[in-house]
Amino acid sequence: MTSEQTTQGIARRVFTRGLLSALVVQLAFVPLTIAADGEDALVAEPTKIIDEAAQKIVAVLARTEEPAEVRIGEIEEIAYEIFDFTTMSKLVLARNWRKLDKEKRAEFVREFRTHLSRTYGTRLDNFSDIGVDVYGAQIEVRNDVTVKSRVVGGQFDGSELAYRMRNRKEEWKIIDVVIEGVSLVSNYRSQFATVLNGGTIDDLITKLKDKNFVVESGEAEAG
Repeated sequence: MTSEQTTQGIARRVFTRGLLSALVVQLAFVPLTIAADGEDALVAEPTKIIDEAAQKIVAVLARTEEPAEVRIGEIEEIAYEIFDFTTMSKLVLARNWRKLDKEKRAEFVREFRTHLSRTYGTRLDNFSDIGVDVYGAQIEVRNDVTVKSRVVGGQFDGSELAYRMRNRKEEWKIIDVVIEGVSLVSNYRSQFATVLNGGTIDDLITKLKDKNFVVESGEAEAG
């Protein structure tokens, strides 16, 4: 097996074994990001948002006497506050987003969010023994901020994760996650385009509603 195949295999396992819960649970272990000189002002606010979300998650995780399903629900609510699913939907649909009316856009965002939660949600027990080493941040085009991290412990030990955040309407939110070089947004964009090239947005929404619909991970650059 080549190193390229190994990387793809790691990324596929991360995507299919609980990405959304893994991401938000990992935030509970994120320390303050150290920015390079001159970047502190821009990096400070997104870092603060992640840090505050982490404190909320820690409080939920501490209630171990409660059913995991209850805690997962609360953690997903926190995720909904820090992930910008509308921007993510725009990015994955690309030019097709402009073809949709207001109602259809709202329907797609709702179904895409539900699909992500259903596909990548999992039991907290699977992530109880992990932490994250945040080792830096960098400014991207459009003044997005990417926070770089590495999983410590558990079955994903050593996996690289980068959270890309964007400021819209005076709020910083996560718009993409890159795992082992695989962008969630770019990956979905590529495979959604395949569906739309041979069908309609309604066909895509129907697939998102199908619990058996799976988007395979692949090599894609961040969008």
